[in-house]
Amino acid sequence: MYDYKLLEAFCAVVECGGFEKAAEKLFITQSAVSQRVRQLEDAAKSVLLVRSNPPMPTDTGKAFMAHFNKVRSLEDELEKALSHDEDCGFTSVSIGLNADTLATWFFDAIEETVKRERILLKLRVDDQEVTHSMLKNGVVSGCISTRSTPMQGCSVHYLGKTTYRMYVSPEKHEEWFPKGFTQEALQNVPVIIYNERDTLHTQMFRKALGKENVAHPELFIPSVEKYLDAVMRGFGIGMMPDQQCKAYLEQGMIADAAAPHTVEAHLYWHRWNIDSKPLDALTKALIRYCKDA
Repeated sequence: MYDYKLLEAFCAVVECGGFEKAAEKLFITQSAVSQRVRQLEDAAKSVLLVRSNPPMPTDTGKAFMAHFNKVRSLEDELEKALSHDEDCGFTSVSIGLNADTLATWFFDAIEETVKRERILLKLRVDDQEVTHSMLKNGVVSGCISTRSTPMQGCSVHYLGKTTYRMYVSPEKHEEWFPKGFTQEALQNVPVIIYNERDTLHTQMFRKALGKENVAHPELFIPSVEKYLDAVMRGFGIGMMPDQQCKAYLEQGMIADAAAPHTVEAHLYWHRWNIDSKPLDALTKALIRYCKDA
């Protein structure tokens, strides 16, 4: 049995990004935090923390974080169950999801459940192919991912698919693609990319052109709202989901540059297999909403 004060200090260092901030969070000295982390490493007989800037957990450290986050979730459930006050407070649930899901349908799916169950959401946003690692490392207790296989200790539920198209402003569509969506045309067309892990555009190149490595200028805009704004202003072309762009397409405010080609992302809900009423409620809400939609 590990001392949970030591685990708390270790996780605080990782989550806060340093020993000094962890000390402020825990209301103890920086020296005490460092001592607790060292004691935990001695007990585990393994290095848990890479002393970088910011400190990063080792693979063993990630396992300890996953364990401690599960314990925190269970303790929140227990505290709520033991309270006889109907207004006993809130329960925190950490979730990993991609930016497009957050910007389009996620709140519609969970709004009623979050209010009813008094859930405090802790959302971590990253690419849908990356969120699974958050669950694996214990950073979140549930995630929306493109991975279909559950990892040990977790369950998975299929939610549905998101269809992406390569959008462009109508004016630039005529200017950039007079002969269609071709490799030659792309050499002079800026491609808007969400972040360095965004691969939707290369998936479209493979679908439409038969190859991923296509020469093109590129720019990065890590904001769903401003991404759409940049496409409509003619800054470049970009991959966006139908849920976000259908109305604009029907009104002629944007055009489909690579029609009829699309890229589909199949989304799955992964969660820890723990007894958690808020997590159970969120799971049911997501499945029900996606089934109806």
